[in-house]
Amino acid sequence: MDYATWNAQSCDVIALNSQFNAETVNDVRSHFDRLIKDCAGDVLVDMSLVKELDSSGIGALVFLYKRLKIENRQLALLGVSGKPNELLTMLRINQTIKQYDNVDDYMSNH
Repeated sequence: MDYATWNAQSCDVIALNSQFNAETVNDVRSHFDRLIKDCAGDVLVDMSLVKELDSSGIGALVFLYKRLKIENRQLALLGVSGKPNELLTMLRINQTIKQYDNVDDYMSNH
């Protein structure tokens, strides 16, 4: 899976591209582990380009959320839309993992 990462003030951002599903989740999982171990701030997952999300992707997001919560850190999702947003809403994950339009929106609320 193609993804990009960068640091934005007090948080780290990982931008996912196209699909976050059973075929691609293993490519990102090791990077999630590095974000948990090596970074100190909150983690933002930019999903603005994600068009396909399945239970494997959701499982990886929930796993990341739980690991960060143990360390009193937060996970937020950026730019979720379309089918991924419908799925996260249907499963009520959007009530647990906060969603923002973009990094600026997140920063203005923290």
